[in-house]
Amino acid sequence: MVQCRHCKLVYMNPRPDREELKLLYRNYHIRNGKNEDDWNTLMEGIFRETASFLVKKFPEGGTLLDVGCGYGHFIEIMKKEGWSVMGIDPSPLTLASAKKRGLNVREGTFEDIETEPDSFDAITMFYVLEHLHEPLSALRKAWRLLRPEGILVVRVPHTTPVVRILSLLSIPNNLYDLPFHLYDFSPRTLKEIIGMAGFSGIRIMPGIPTSPPGLATKTVSLSAGHLARALYTVTGNNLLLPGVSKTAIAIKKPDRGRK
Repeated sequence: MVQCRHCKLVYMNPRPDREELKLLYRNYHIRNGKNEDDWNTLMEGIFRETASFLVKKFPEGGTLLDVGCGYGHFIEIMKKEGWSVMGIDPSPLTLASAKKRGLNVREGTFEDIETEPDSFDAITMFYVLEHLHEPLSALRKAWRLLRPEGILVVRVPHTTPVVRILSLLSIPNNLYDLPFHLYDFSPRTLKEIIGMAGFSGIRIMPGIPTSPPGLATKTVSLSAGHLARALYTVTGNNLLLPGVSKTAIAIKKPDRGRK
């Protein structure tokens, strides 16, 4: 992983090509012994928090695209809320489970989606942007596919501060999760790239923490996540604790041109 001297974006160099990435993701969700229940437990708090936000934003329901939908747990929640939902993911393994539950999912990447502009009220990307070969291109496509006043929700890790501390302590790690994570976004670079795609009203916040399997990792994740949320609240939504995942929410304003 290297860092741009100008914009400070951290990224993998060189990167696997797109075809290699597609092959890597075929078994991505069962690495390290994980199963569907593990993923559901890991992400459920984030899914519930996002669902509550979207339902309040669109009380009459809406249309949703979940990019990197995995097993389809989030679109299933939104479907029960009365939304018209669609998910896309490159893993046939996870999609098989989603299809069995009657969910509208497609195999492929975000680049593969062909649909009319202004098709969705909300697009979600939970831990997806850091995996994409061209994240700015994907965000611009999301802008096109959203209706005016549509909502984009992006969740990403922020790993670099932790990696740097561990490096100073000479503790080996693969927290960047190479070769799967191609980028590591700070709050600054995340806000900048979303703004470059044309979005307005961008808010970066520490959302609900993940709940990973394993007592040690779960304790660290929940402790750091809840500390981050507490600091964010007591500082008037100003302090973003480095090293914990961030959630970005942005709006498509049709009168704003993209850079």
